[in-house]
Amino acid sequence: MKKSAKIWLWVALVLCVCTTGLNLSEGRWLSVAIAVVSIIGLCVLLFGQRKAGYIVMCVCAVGSFVVGVTQNMGELGAAPAIVMSLIGSALVPVITGLFIKSQWKELK
Repeated sequence: MKKSAKIWLWVALVLCVCTTGLNLSEGRWLSVAIAVVSIIGLCVLLFGQRKAGYIVMCVCAVGSFVVGVTQNMGELGAAPAIVMSLIGSALVPVITGLFIKSQWKELK
């Protein structure tokens, strides 16, 4: 895996852990559970260099999007909740995908 991809994955790992801590402090248990699984996927990708880690991250992003929309729709409204949840849940998997796209065949 290229050095730039590894650096991004470390940054993503720190971001995900911080976001999980924030969700934990606010008592968003379902978001915490999804984030923990996503962090595991991120670690599998970073340390094991396995495609499965990225796939787990993407599945968790979909779950995070759905949970984010349902949790925020009441106080924000539909459109802002969808936009914010889409940005929050898709940011790390999309950027990660861009970094590993050229290396996909090298991953186990």
